[in-house]
Amino acid sequence: MKASRGIILAAHGSRHPGAMEALADFRQAVAARYPDAAVAIARTVGRKHGNAAAYGGAKQAADVLGAMLAAGVTRVAVQSLHVVPGEEYHELLAGLGRWLEAGGGKAALSVGAPLLADLGDVDRVAGAVMACLPPGRDPDEAVILMGHGAPPPGAGFYETLRERLTRLDARVYFGTMPRERGAPCLDIGHIRDALAGRGIAKAWLMPFFTVAGAHACSDLAGNRPDSWLGRLEAAGIACRASQAGLLEQAPFAAVWTDHLDRAMARLP
Repeated sequence: MKASRGIILAAHGSRHPGAMEALADFRQAVAARYPDAAVAIARTVGRKHGNAAAYGGAKQAADVLGAMLAAGVTRVAVQSLHVVPGEEYHELLAGLGRWLEAGGGKAALSVGAPLLADLGDVDRVAGAVMACLPPGRDPDEAVILMGHGAPPPGAGFYETLRERLTRLDARVYFGTMPRERGAPCLDIGHIRDALAGRGIAKAWLMPFFTVAGAHACSDLAGNRPDSWLGRLEAAGIACRASQAGLLEQAPFAAVWTDHLDRAMARLP
C-alpha cells in the first residue's frame, strides 16, 4: 500500500561503529507505531563530515524529504532527535523554511520538538535520568553525565536540567563539552574539584547524547589523559562507565515519541 504520510527521524548521526543501530531500532519502533507511514532516518550533520555510507546510509534531511515527495507522500512529520534546540535543530528548521519558501510542492509539514523543549520536558527528563541510574551504583558513588555544549536556548535547558538533578540527588552531576574543538573543558574540572571536596572517590560516567558515539566512547570514557575518565582517575577518583545512548533507554525514547505523536496530530 502506498503511504500518504511520512516520518523523518532527524538526528545528528554518528560514524562510530554500532551507534547508528540505536537509530535503526527506534525507526523500527516508530514504523510499528505508525504502520501506514513511510519512516526514514536523516542526518543533520553537514556533508563535510562524510557521505551517507559513513552514517549507516542516512542521507541529509532535505534529500530524504525530496525522496518522500517524489514517492507521492504528501504529509510529513519531521521529528527532531536532538537533545536540545541547538544549532543543528535551528539549521534543520531553517532548511525546511527555505524549502517551503521555494514552493514546497503541495506537501504538509510538521516538526516534532527535541528532547528538551520546555520546562515540562526538563522535569520529565530529570525523572528519566533518576530511573536510568546504574542499578549497581553504590550509595557513596557519584554519577556524572556528559552533554554536548550548545548556544542559547539549548544551554539554558542544560542548566535547568542540572539544577533539577541536583535537587533530586546531590551526587548526580551534569556537565557539557566545550562547543569549540580543542577548548578546555571547564565543567569536568569543576565536577572533579567538587567530588574531591566532598571526599567522593568513585563515580559512574553516563553519556547524555542521543546515541553513544565518539563523544561517549572517546571524550567521556576514552582511555586517554584528557577524557573525563582520564582526568578523574588522575585525581584519584575511580570510574565506571555506562555506554547506553538516550535513545536506547525507554524513558527518554518515550519523550521523543510523545513529541512525534503531537507532530503527527498536527498534520491535516
